[in-house]
Amino acid sequence: VQEHPELFHALVTSGQMVNTTENDRMGYELALKYLDDKGETRRAEKLRSNGPPPYHGDNVVRPYVAFLDVLNEIMGTPRYTLVAPLIPFFVPEYGYVDKVNHTRGLINSFNAVYPQLEGLDFARQAPTLEVPVFFFVGRHDVNAMPALVEEYYDVLSAPDKNLIWLEGGHGLGSAENKDVFVDVMLEQVRPLTQ
Repeated sequence: VQEHPELFHALVTSGQMVNTTENDRMGYELALKYLDDKGETRRAEKLRSNGPPPYHGDNVVRPYVAFLDVLNEIMGTPRYTLVAPLIPFFVPEYGYVDKVNHTRGLINSFNAVYPQLEGLDFARQAPTLEVPVFFFVGRHDVNAMPALVEEYYDVLSAPDKNLIWLEGGHGLGSAENKDVFVDVMLEQVRPLTQ
C-alpha cells in the first residue's frame, strides 16, 4: 500500500499489529500480571524464565506461545496449543500425514517469519499512506494492542482515516461486530471502488 498506492482503493485492517516488538512486550507484561494476580506461580515462572520478547534462535514459537496462550485466556478464546493441532482434524480433505504436517508447517513458518517482524514500526516506517485507511480495533484485544493502533492512527497522514471500535477481544468474532464490519464495507469502502 505504501509503495504502490495506485493498486489499492483503501487499506482495511483488523487486529493490526503496528509495532510488533512493543506489542509483544506489552502482551508479555500483561500475561505475567494476569498469572501473578491469579496466583499461578508455576506458569508465571515459566514466562519469567523465557524473559521478555523478542526471542531469537531456532525455536521461537515456544516462548511466544507461552505468553500468547495466556493472552487468549484473558480474552476467553482457546489457546493456540489447543486449537492449532486440532484444526486439521476438522478438514475432511486432509489425510493423516496432512494433519500432522499442518501443525509442523505452522511451527516452522512461525519460527521463520515472526523474527523478521521484529523491526516493524508503522509510526516510523509508514507515517503517510496515500489511500483511505480503516482500522477495525477490538476494544479489549490483547493480541494486537489497541493503544498502539490508536497511537499510530494519531500520527498517520492519509486522505481519510477511520478508527472503528469493536466490542470484545478479537473484534470481528461476534455477530454484532460482523454487522459493523459489513456496514462500513458497504457504506464507506465500496463507494471508493466505483
